[in-house]
Amino acid sequence: RSYAHWLAAQRLSDDDRRDIQRQIDQMVRPPLISVLVPVYNSRPGWLRACLDSVLAQLYPHWELCIADDASTDPQVRAILADYADRDVRVKVIYRPHNGHVAAATNSALALAAGEFVAFLDHDDLLAEHALYLVAAAVREHTDTALLYTDADRCDARGRRFAPAFKPDWSPDLLLAHNYINHLTVLRTELVRRVGGLRPGLEGAQDHDLLLRVSEQIPPAAIHHIPH
Repeated sequence: RSYAHWLAAQRLSDDDRRDIQRQIDQMVRPPLISVLVPVYNSRPGWLRACLDSVLAQLYPHWELCIADDASTDPQVRAILADYADRDVRVKVIYRPHNGHVAAATNSALALAAGEFVAFLDHDDLLAEHALYLVAAAVREHTDTALLYTDADRCDARGRRFAPAFKPDWSPDLLLAHNYINHLTVLRTELVRRVGGLRPGLEGAQDHDLLLRVSEQIPPAAIHHIPH
């Protein structure tokens, strides 16, 4: 059976959504999740799709922290201003100079008020229940410091392919390559304690951060969300 058939079987029903909403309503002190998005001359359609996927989350306790890295395309600023006007949970900072992805992500991190930060690229898409699954995992494992999910790719026609069904925590595998990647969620205090992302390591900045934070926490604080 194809991946498309498997995806169809995983699709949320209205009953699933109502059940998720009931569980969210029953959460005591639900964690605020700050979604960090560095932006630079993004394709307008892809950027809107990314931001829409955050606004469409079933879990409402999030904030979207966007850092525009001195984009030269005026459409980008117009799109970000539109979303900031649309929802008070959307925060935007416009960097005066281009500093590349690590510096831009750190600027987004500076806006974060949440207990956890989720790292999202400007062309990523979140499943509608992604942040709910993160909050549910945090609620189940109160010692959580790092969470990561499975992922796939999406082509220009919206067809999903190339799924990455990731293993549970494997320090040896992480030394070999960044198998965790997106969606990655970390305690905000932990990211700030290690100094955020390191400029100069563009292209490997996420891998570098994961290697550094994983040295600071016990394996029991790392959780794979198999979705």
